[in-house]
Amino acid sequence: MRRAAALPLLAALTALAGCGTVAGDAPSLLSRDELAARSVLASEASLGTEAAQALTWRAAALRSRAERLRRARLDQPDDESLRSRANALKDRTE
Repeated sequence: MRRAAALPLLAALTALAGCGTVAGDAPSLLSRDELAARSVLASEASLGTEAAQALTWRAAALRSRAERLRRARLDQPDDESLRSRANALKDRTE
């Protein structure tokens, strides 16, 4: 049982051992401009994620409010009948 759990770790360590070290003067794979552009895109992606989470929270809050309003409306009498009675009283007093 222990042997089976150690196999993935052994494979990972063997793969890392083959990487070796990188020379300090080795050329980079990306230019500074490309690295800067990627960092900007990464920050924009995190902003997009934050905006999506905020919108998800707002949508949940609106659905909850709509449900509360629906429930409150069920408990109250019909607005149309109240309006007609108010208009009838208004007509009588004029």
